[in-house]
Amino acid sequence: MNAAGPPPAARRRWRTLLPALGLALLGLAAMGLAPVLPLESSVGLRVLFALRGTVAPPADVVVVAIDERSAAALGLPERPRQWPRRLHADLLRSLHAHGARLVAFDLTFDTPTDDDAVFAEGLRATGRGLLTSSLRSDVWEGGGAQAVVEQVLPAVSPIGESARAQAPFVLPKDARVDAYWTFRGGADHTPSLPVLAFHLFHPAAVDGLRSLSCAGAPAPYCGVQAGPFEAAGDPAALVRRLRERLWGDPAHAAAVSQRLQGAAAGALPAPAGRVAALLALHRDDDVAYLNYYGPARSVRTVSYADVDAAAAADPALFRGKMVFVGFSAQTAGAQDRLRDDYRTVFSDARGVDVSGVEIAATAFANLQEDRVLRPLPAGAAAWVVAGWGVVLGLLASRLAPRAQLVAMAALAAAYAAGAWAAFGHASQWWPLVVPLGLQWPAAVALGLWLGYRRSRGDHHRMQQAFGYFLPRHMVEQLAGAPGQVASAYRLARGACLFTDAERYTALAEQMDPQSLGDTMNRYYACLFEPVERHGGWVVDVVGDAIVAVWDLGQDELALRRRSCEAALDMQAAIAALPVDAPSRLPTRIGLHCGEMRIGTVGAGQRYDFRAVGDAVNTASRLEGLNKLLGTRILASAQAVEGLEEVLLLRPVGAFRLAGKREAVDVVEVLARQAQADEPLRAGCSAFATGLARYRRGEAAAALPSFAEALAQRPDDGPAAYYLQRCQRWLRDGPDQDPAAPVTVATK
Repeated sequence: MNAAGPPPAARRRWRTLLPALGLALLGLAAMGLAPVLPLESSVGLRVLFALRGTVAPPADVVVVAIDERSAAALGLPERPRQWPRRLHADLLRSLHAHGARLVAFDLTFDTPTDDDAVFAEGLRATGRGLLTSSLRSDVWEGGGAQAVVEQVLPAVSPIGESARAQAPFVLPKDARVDAYWTFRGGADHTPSLPVLAFHLFHPAAVDGLRSLSCAGAPAPYCGVQAGPFEAAGDPAALVRRLRERLWGDPAHAAAVSQRLQGAAAGALPAPAGRVAALLALHRDDDVAYLNYYGPARSVRTVSYADVDAAAAADPALFRGKMVFVGFSAQTAGAQDRLRDDYRTVFSDARGVDVSGVEIAATAFANLQEDRVLRPLPAGAAAWVVAGWGVVLGLLASRLAPRAQLVAMAALAAAYAAGAWAAFGHASQWWPLVVPLGLQWPAAVALGLWLGYRRSRGDHHRMQQAFGYFLPRHMVEQLAGAPGQVASAYRLARGACLFTDAERYTALAEQMDPQSLGDTMNRYYACLFEPVERHGGWVVDVVGDAIVAVWDLGQDELALRRRSCEAALDMQAAIAALPVDAPSRLPTRIGLHCGEMRIGTVGAGQRYDFRAVGDAVNTASRLEGLNKLLGTRILASAQAVEGLEEVLLLRPVGAFRLAGKREAVDVVEVLARQAQADEPLRAGCSAFATGLARYRRGEAAAALPSFAEALAQRPDDGPAAYYLQRCQRWLRDGPDQDPAAPVTVATK
């Protein structure tokens, strides 16, 4: 029996294969989490569009925009529902005269008006109008089960009966619109507006697909009536029949595909490529990803009031084109007023998003060009991710660190170039975030770790890495004598600042880890910069809290002033963030000064760098006292002594903080003296009068002073706190000597 284990050659093979297998499994696991953590759609898709940039849309799609410019020119309100429908009839006749093949209104006509007959006559006269129908979802309950039933609501009579066809166009209610429904399975496979428009735009291709699909099939699957699709009484019903047959029976769809491939040239009434595009549309899932051409108004857009002038300048502008009519604002302000715009991968800081009608036009244009964005099939994506992980793992385990980094960088560039080429030229969406954002960094980290194990002791690299977490002088000390980590500290007298963020737990529950990390980094930037600017340094970050100290050889009064000004600047930086920014977290701050031990704390193989001492503990308790008093910055009287001339300070009483025997005189830091306004000063004066009366036992006399302070500042937390104590005192009697410190039981 061999007790020595596997031979060295076998162990080397395993050391080579294990990283490769681990990276492959890591990628597959991340791909499996896509429904929970959709990084590829939220991040990868945006990156691919950014790499590709804008492209020219097809020339045979035009948007006629109901926008603020047209509203002003026609003397009408911006809201499209308030426009007379006779104008739409005039528009239809103009577009018909200019040669438009089909006109789709991305507007709903579900309420009657006085000029419906005029619009209906325009629809009948031109025969080219396609309308958007409403879609209503009803919840049905019975027998302990629940189901959602969708119902298509047509336009009002006589408009609905006069249109060429009607179809809904409902977009997902997501933070960013990346896809749309081609068919609504819950509404009897009803085609959406762009899909139905595509069929009506290419009736010969539909007839070709019908002929292939109906070969040998029962009559009900061949459509609602005999004859060409161009003459169909209800085009949407015929499209639904095709969808039911081709999507519901994959074997039949495969047979149709074989017939199409075997069809002789000229045997079909339309080009085989167009028939193939229709077949792919019917075989695909109900959701199609949008291949955007660029930011808002990338699709050729003409203002409603300029149709005739634009056609006169360019007679071919509408000739033979698919025209979509709907609201498409030119500015962010108009979009904000009417809200028919959607965030997309091309949304930017200007605030102008893509309108619903342009998304419909984009969906049609994708079908027209056969450029529908298609992700790699799940099986193919799994093979790509697993194979990529194996290649990276082999590089990480076999090459020296420098050669490995060069090879991995070249490999990553090649993969990115391949993904970009597939995306830009074949509209194929390859995984990007998992291979390059997860597996590649993991492989690099793994390779560095393996190289470190082999070389042991690249002090320069370790210093560079630890420099993000420790002060520079401490990194140098530890690098020079790593065995003396337990003695890497110093005793100092200084100021300590402790912070904590409100609503962090709720925020963490709502966000994915990547977004949460980015949000907290933006939040920490508001805290770290004032500390560094005022001569302090952050010694610890715990969850959503930080600890900062000032002990860098400054005189005590100066360092205490700097710590208070840093606290005020932190609050100002957070308040300057956008109101809806997730990183705008209300922050509580506590300040104290005293002796501290600053350096490493730990034992064995695990050490942290932090400040410890009663000064840190007291600052933490003062931070927690903000919850009780409804304040933002509280300091001990010791921390702000002598700073009354530069800072507006307000004593708020003596408190025996949780876990402490001695009471602390607590002061609220409100503002710099030069920035304090009159209501703030008046409120402080009224509060001081009330607090003095309260501590003398004159609760009834203190009440008006606290009420006056609240009148000056309704959010005055200490005034509200003492007002409640006075009211409770007068109602129930005093619960303690008002001159004695208030005992705080919780942290």
